[in-house]
Amino acid sequence: MQSELQQDPHKYATVGVAARLGDLMGLQEMVWHGRPIDVFDNRGWSPLHEAAYHGNTGCLEFLLRQPEVDPDWTTHAKETPLILAARQGQHDALNTLINARADIDFTTNEGYTPLWEAINSGSFPCFRTLIKKEADVNARVYTRYSPLHLAAEKGLAHFVSLLLQHGAELDVYADHNLSPLFLAAHKGHTDCVKLLIKFAKDRGVMHIVNAAASDNATPLLIAAQEGYAAIVAILLHYGADANIPADGENAVALQYAVLNGHYRCVELLLPYTDMTVFETGDFDSMHPLVRALKHQDTTILRLLHGHLTINRTSNIPSYLRLELGHLASALVPARTCSLLCLIESDWPLAGAEYLLQNGVSPNITNTDDELAPLLVALWTKRDLFFQLLLRHGASPNVYHTNVTGNVAMLLAFQKDLELERDLSAFVRNSKQPNFQIFYIWQLFLAGGESHSLFDLCDPMNGENCGSPAITNLFGLMFYMFHRKENLVPVLALLMCISDHASLPRHILAQFEQNQRKVLQNIAEKTNLLSHRCRRIIVLNLGKENKYSRSSVENLRIPSMLHDYLMFMEELELPLQDRIL
Repeated sequence: MQSELQQDPHKYATVGVAARLGDLMGLQEMVWHGRPIDVFDNRGWSPLHEAAYHGNTGCLEFLLRQPEVDPDWTTHAKETPLILAARQGQHDALNTLINARADIDFTTNEGYTPLWEAINSGSFPCFRTLIKKEADVNARVYTRYSPLHLAAEKGLAHFVSLLLQHGAELDVYADHNLSPLFLAAHKGHTDCVKLLIKFAKDRGVMHIVNAAASDNATPLLIAAQEGYAAIVAILLHYGADANIPADGENAVALQYAVLNGHYRCVELLLPYTDMTVFETGDFDSMHPLVRALKHQDTTILRLLHGHLTINRTSNIPSYLRLELGHLASALVPARTCSLLCLIESDWPLAGAEYLLQNGVSPNITNTDDELAPLLVALWTKRDLFFQLLLRHGASPNVYHTNVTGNVAMLLAFQKDLELERDLSAFVRNSKQPNFQIFYIWQLFLAGGESHSLFDLCDPMNGENCGSPAITNLFGLMFYMFHRKENLVPVLALLMCISDHASLPRHILAQFEQNQRKVLQNIAEKTNLLSHRCRRIIVLNLGKENKYSRSSVENLRIPSMLHDYLMFMEELELPLQDRIL
């Protein structure tokens, strides 16, 4: 390369290119042939910056010997060669620049120093050299971070130790009031946490253990939230307060540990947390028991059960009342609810099953004050939760002074009208209707009565019905009449499982003539003793999961009774009302 350059001293466009490539001989030839050194590119980089950044120490030493060179030349970003060398972890280049009296505390526009860059690059040789040269260990960048903040956040325990030994301040806070201890706890750097607490104890500044960020989150809370059990244990040992709530959710460390499923953190925090506040307060969205219910693993729920009462009620939280809307306001206004009502639709049911197995009743004691979990399951159309409640003895008969008839069956009727599932399973053909997909049928098998829904007055004859139309079956029918295509088969099913299911004239008038004929036929049959006997047989077969065409045909009874038990005469719906 040297011989080529001697033949053509213009081989490189600039001295900076040679410095970047580390071609010392080429660089020397260019300088000796008069090429300028104090030339800066569009970034403001000189050949000196190139050599420092790329660690080309020979080129760097040669350039520093030139009389026109300043070791603290800056780029447009106000970066010196020393800053660039530290950023890249170029220890030899850094040493060379320091020996040339480069400013070791020079700062960029953002406040970055060579020491900051050495920490950020993780170059311990560069960092140690700068410390030995007494670089400022407390210089602050534009975010108010100190070198100790950065080293603690990155988990560089050796850096943290050396900074503290050379006077780095512990009681120092960056933007959002972040301390080095908070950052170390947030990132799970246990060794850094130990060092910071050791020096804090020696210096008498142990208050940093509870120094909170701007949102009032403490190092303990953030460690619990992230699941760093070892750090939680250290902080508790050295006096961290477990009862300082963060802003926003107003929740303490235990609640965040539960929220994120960190069992060991929960276990550590329980003895230090004031649990009485959770025994008397409402079941809000951050209550430990509520948050424990969201996990498939019930380990945390079991742990909390040893410290908290799970079978009490509390006021219905505002977020649940908003979700339930009409149910919890106009239809069956209630003030309180149990934990079962708070299980959200996308949560696993393991928590609900644990509650039901450990004394939480699926039923209510005061119909005018407490909201029944079964109604919540129906309102939100949570099939599996609904079935789980019934298996554990939830009463299918729920009544309220505001409602005429069985509220559970009323809601089941509404939700069956709203079905988005395939209704063709209801009347696939005239031989085997499939009732099982309906909430009405499941309530019936659990002992739900629907007769009370038909004990209504006829306002067309001047009778005073009392309660608002929306709170009874036929008012609901009008409300849902835009789903008329579902109305006849669902109503037919409801009537088939009822006694004395007569329809007032003003209701029948809403249907086509052939639809009225089918509904009147069913209504007449529901007054017969034979219908009541059939209901008992069908109910028993359904409970044994034997209510299907094939099962019924296996019964040793006359064949004409097979159709009778399948309600085939009653369910001979007009063609347009069969969902094929």
